[in-house]
Amino acid sequence: MVSEKELRDRRRHKRHLPKEWVSAHGQTSIVGIARLLDISKGGAAFQYVRGPGVKLATLKKTLILHLFETVTSQGVKDIECKVVYDTEVPREDNSQGDHRLRRCGVQFGNHNWYQSSQLDLFIRDFTLEGN
Repeated sequence: MVSEKELRDRRRHKRHLPKEWVSAHGQTSIVGIARLLDISKGGAAFQYVRGPGVKLATLKKTLILHLFETVTSQGVKDIECKVVYDTEVPREDNSQGDHRLRRCGVQFGNHNWYQSSQLDLFIRDFTLEGN
């Protein structure tokens, strides 16, 4: 298992924490609306709820992600990415249920100059460290 420090050392870009009202939306029913946990020029991490009967094989394909600020709907659309990890978040009360909270990390693929500039603006305007 790779340690948290080793993961940080491998990253090329600084991670930024989003403001509370920043979300992500994956163009697949497996992810749906998610809460953005952190973001950089190279990728992002988010939490989402996975319902029963969902096939995880969908995550092995290229994922199209939309990042948006919930109040104004400003953001970046159609970012291609690949899933680096997808893991279940343990429940604090150890309860059982059909829906599971997941944490997913993605690496952004190639994006055009417009998406790159929109991503820069998104990080600047909608993250705590960006301001």
